[in-house]
Amino acid sequence: MSSANRVIDVPQIGRRQLLARLGAGLCMAGIPGFALSAAAPANELWVSARGDSPESFGLGWVDSANRNGREIFTGFRGHGVLQHALHQISMIFISRRPGTRALELNLATGEVVGEFRCKPGNHLFGHGCFSHDGRVLFTTEANAKADTGQIVVRDAENYKVLEEWSSHGVGPHDMRLLPGGKTLVVANGGILTRTESGRRPLNLATMNSSLSYIDATTGVLIDDYRVAEAKSSIRHLDVALDGTVAFAIQLQREAAAHNLTVPLAGVHRAGEGITLFDTPGPVVDRLRDYVGSVAICEASRVAGFTSPKGSLAVFWNIDSGEFAGYHRFRDVSGIAVRPTHNAFLLSNSFGELRELNAITLQERREKRVSFPGFRFDNHLTITRNG
Repeated sequence: MSSANRVIDVPQIGRRQLLARLGAGLCMAGIPGFALSAAAPANELWVSARGDSPESFGLGWVDSANRNGREIFTGFRGHGVLQHALHQISMIFISRRPGTRALELNLATGEVVGEFRCKPGNHLFGHGCFSHDGRVLFTTEANAKADTGQIVVRDAENYKVLEEWSSHGVGPHDMRLLPGGKTLVVANGGILTRTESGRRPLNLATMNSSLSYIDATTGVLIDDYRVAEAKSSIRHLDVALDGTVAFAIQLQREAAAHNLTVPLAGVHRAGEGITLFDTPGPVVDRLRDYVGSVAICEASRVAGFTSPKGSLAVFWNIDSGEFAGYHRFRDVSGIAVRPTHNAFLLSNSFGELRELNAITLQERREKRVSFPGFRFDNHLTITRNG
């Protein structure tokens, strides 16, 4: 195993202790109770990109059974993480815009078991999804030659590029497969970036964000939708079992010609118009024009949205549009649902995890976990260890 992909166990410690360990040169070690066993119940693994510097970038995860942590150092900053559709306990770790690498990591062994890179000049946006049968991986990318968005279709086993489709917009970010497996929904953020200019937006004056529905077998555009505010960038998505799409917005305030409050979250259903959650105004103002992650709880029909800039997680009922509540949590960014526990799980850049009852939205304070060295990044994924 190379030094860039080493794996360590992480107890709940401070960052100074973690850095001291790194300097000593760490190697793999087992976590008590972590080994897979046919007789043992399948525990959840809470997985996220982590780190705040090149030497600490990687993937971190926590075992729900024993609250022990583990991490893999990759040498590049990741963004979205998704469970491999065909490989048990493997995760796809996709680099953050304008990164060009993605890894398949086996969480049981800590090994890199697969990897792919963009073609020269292109870059990833940190997200992807699998086809209904799991044999194809779709990723959102930038087409460097055309300055447009692209959906790259890869074989899920060897990551060979099979096809390249237009995303039918600019800056495609998050992407999900709708129930039934025939349609992709893509958040075209509308913002042009290039590998050589990093994260700097190049087209704020003409940006054009859209929620696009694309045939998952041909890449043909089925339909697309836009919000009224031209400087709203649709970035992140979740999809309910009935096909309801919840989406999060990041307003490009510096390009807007006003100081009005702008809705930052909404839902959409096929054949209908977009519904924006715009109340209550004072709460939306506190989000500071930025909503990061989104997750839907099927049991409560509530969608949770996080704002690291506002240090707030906010919740709406996706059927009625009614505001359900909020939770203060410094620099909160990751959110996922524990379906068997009817709970939202939240993470932040201080390595902290909190759990909220998905019906009452009350925090289960006894469930708090802290790994200060982890510095969880933007998103949180829950998978099983068996």
